Amino acid sequence: MYKILNQEKETVAYIQNMMILNKKREKVIGLVIGDCFFGNDNKVIGKIIDQKVYLLNGDIIGTIETNKDKKESDPKKGLLLEAWDILSNIKSHTPDWITLSKKWSKKSFIEVLL
Repeated sequence: MYKILNQEKETVAYIQNMMILNKKREKVIGLVIGDCFFGNDNKVIGKIIDQKVYLLNGDIIGTIETNKDKKESDPKKGLLLEAWDILSNIKSHTPDWITLSKKWSKKSFIEVLL
């Protein structure tokens, strides 16, 4: 399991089995396919490159770290169903080329997923 951190190094979400889970790990708020991530609107929102999460405009929206706090448990069936719902509605899964910047986005990670 991985943590997604904001600019202030606060955990805002988790990645488990390619599912992006909310902070309480009780709801699927997005998916990771390859190096791309998707939210509830079923289109590519950005990419994960070198442990950083970038929006399509190149702004940084988060960083990725291994979660060493707790042991990873198997995801609950409800989470898998939520993930399947998002996955089955994805029509476009390839983004345009992203020009990376060092600038942090003014939007939050959660905001862009919902």
